[in-house]
Amino acid sequence: MIIHYFCTVQTNKQAYTDMIKAEAKKLGFMFCGIAKAGFLEEEAPKLEKWLKNNMHGEMQYMENHFDKRLDPRLLVDDAKSVISLGLNYFTENEQVDPSAPKISKYAYGEDYHYVI
Repeated sequence: MIIHYFCTVQTNKQAYTDMIKAEAKKLGFMFCGIAKAGFLEEEAPKLEKWLKNNMHGEMQYMENHFDKRLDPRLLVDDAKSVISLGLNYFTENEQVDPSAPKISKYAYGEDYHYVI
């Protein structure tokens, strides 16, 4: 009976994974990954160094909640998984005026905060 229960739980996990990934694709996301929520021990010193070297530029908010950036379980109680989605917002549009200040390609399309 325990083996049957274990198999059922595993099957349900895979079914949920498949359902989430299918829904993400249906919504237009190019990537959907699911990972176990936990402390990112290997990434912690890298993030700390990145911040100390000011690699985050003017995005001062990146310095906030250092502990929560490294452990999503501190952000959401009882979190078991993290779902990551990818959306390509590349556009074929080109900057018309070569003398104008350069504008990042992502700024040519709709603001991804509103799209997502």
